[in-house]
Amino acid sequence: MSATHAAEGPRPAADAVPPTVLVLGAVMSVQLGASLAKSLFDEVGPGGTVLLRILLAAVVLLALWRPTVRGHGRADWVLLGAFGVCLAGMNFAFYSAIERIPLGVGVTLEFVGPLAVAVAGSRRALDLVWVSLAAAGIVLLADLSGGGDDGVGVALALLAGAFWAAYILVAVRAGQASPGATAWPSRWWWRGP
Repeated sequence: MSATHAAEGPRPAADAVPPTVLVLGAVMSVQLGASLAKSLFDEVGPGGTVLLRILLAAVVLLALWRPTVRGHGRADWVLLGAFGVCLAGMNFAFYSAIERIPLGVGVTLEFVGPLAVAVAGSRRALDLVWVSLAAAGIVLLADLSGGGDDGVGVALALLAGAFWAAYILVAVRAGQASPGATAWPSRWWWRGP
């Protein structure tokens, strides 16, 4: 272990997991979560589902990390609030969209947000080739003839994508506000057990 790694402390367990496994796990989590959420719409609606999801996440985070609330300036609170608005807005717009259009169409259209961030952050021509291929995939997968012709549902899925793009940008800003942090909010906002 180099002196740099020794100074940083132990490496997170996620570093031992191959990135492909992490991506596949994240994709499965998103899809399973969306499927479960859609099954709750008849009982509590999209807004109630978002509320339940955020409350459950808060309970889990409180149990795992026990937050400290002192010692943070106004900028930290504004950044945390922006992150929360992005997260809640993304979920509410997405759940409202998939109440109206098929799940696959909603997920595909929502991906326009991260794709836009990739285009805006591109530094090489080859990046644009890959982004163009991803955009073509979105168009091919969207299959708007398969029930995705609800204009409001499509607009809500695209709004969810915009919130997803904002979520990414706010997360980057939070990482920059916390030099040396490898995972936000665990090292920026929350203290370990």
